[in-house]
Formats: sequence, C-alpha cells, structure tokens
Amino acid sequence: MAASDRSLSVLKLFTVEHPEWTAEQVSTVLDVGIATAYRYLSALDEAGLIATTRPGRYGLGPTITQLDRQLQLTDPLLIAARPVMSDLSTYAPAGSVVLLCRAVGDNVLCIHRVNAPGSPPEISYERGRPMPLLYGATSKMLLAYLPPRRVKALFEKHTKAIAKAGLGKTLPAFRSMLSEWRRAGSLVTRGEVDAGLAGIAAAILSADRVGVGSISYVVSGKTDEKTTTRLAALVSIGAREIETALSAEAEEARP
Repeated sequence: MAASDRSLSVLKLFTVEHPEWTAEQVSTVLDVGIATAYRYLSALDEAGLIATTRPGRYGLGPTITQLDRQLQLTDPLLIAARPVMSDLSTYAPAGSVVLLCRAVGDNVLCIHRVNAPGSPPEISYERGRPMPLLYGATSKMLLAYLPPRRVKALFEKHTKAIAKAGLGKTLPAFRSMLSEWRRAGSLVTRGEVDAGLAGIAAAILSADRVGVGSISYVVSGKTDEKTTTRLAALVSIGAREIETALSAEAEEARP
C-alpha cells in the first residue's frame, strides 16, 4: 500500500468514540513501525488534517473545517438539493425532517437536513454520522442503486448481516429485493432506525442510473397511509427535480 493510502488509513482512525491517537497506537493498529507511524502523522499534521491536542496526542485539524465550508459552498448535489428540500418541508406534517444522504463505503452519511415547522424529533441520522446501509428507507434507496459489482462485493462481505436484515440469503435474492425497490421508485419503512418514526425515501440518480444520494422524509410512525403515500410521491418528484438541476449544472460546466 502506498504511503498516501496509509496516511488516509490513519485519518480514518479518528472517530467520535476515539478522537485522539498517539503514534504508538497508530503503529499498533496499522501494524507499522513507530517511525513510519510518526511519518504518517507528520504528513497529516503538515496538511492541517490533524493537530496536536496535548503532548504526544493528535486529533482532527483545522483543515477539516475549511474543507467542510468549501463543500457546503460548492458541492453540486447540495446546491441542487437545498431549495427542493426547503420546498418539500412545507408539505410535511409538523415536526418532520427532510434529509439528504450519501453512501460512503459501507455506511450512509447525512449531509444536509431541513426541519419542517414544529419541534423536530430526535433522529439517528445526524449530519456526518455514519449510519447502516441495510436499515431504513433513507439508506435502502441508496443501496438499491449501487453498481452491480458493488452489490456483489457488499453481499460477499456482509452475507450474514444482509440475511439478518431480511434482505436475502443468496445474492440472487438480494438483487431481487433491490430490483423491487427500484421498481417501486420510493420506499417507506417504519421503526427500522428509530422507534416511533417512519422513513419515506427516493434515490437521486446520475445520468447512468447510479445513486448519487437519497432524499427522505422522517415522520411520526403514526402518520396515516394517505399522508405517507402523498409524501412518497412528493419525495420522488423532489428527487427528479434535483436530478434535473444536476444535469443542467453539468451541461453548463461543459467546455
């Protein structure tokens, strides 16, 4: 593995549960020499991606904040989705939430959130918090549109977890489930992530029909079927509007 790849491996070690690392700990976890661990940490420190928090310990650095600001200002998906999400929130029951999420590795990350009028519920999909790919409409609609090779690799890696989630005990069964979700165009789940809440989601697709994100409502699990059906239609329309905006932006960017 190249040195730059290993430096990224170090960066991925920093989590909410383990926010600080020493060179000795990095050396042990990555199975590299202490001098190599210091070299990786030094490279990340120089780039501002990590910083010394106290003698011998490192945490995430200020460049992370800079990159997040840049992402908020320039990410085409965020730019296209924000007005659509604000509009969707006006049709939601009081206290609902509209989410924009992306798949990252074997997880899903919320990258933007809009609250409908009223007190929003406590939800697990916090911005930047890794969430499971196998549970909840928000995640499942991203799962449905993963590239075929990615689906195969995911199944081989997480066969038992996929079976436990009720998504199929074989690869053909798993693929059949994903195909069913794609045909439906939207998905409603209740209580899979947070008890007492329901997710209503649709995928945002690229020109080659790969999921680049998902947009969803999180509402009370007691929301009636008529309202749920209406919101499912709205979130599907919202996804198509975002796709149109992304396509127009891509056309304008062409030389």
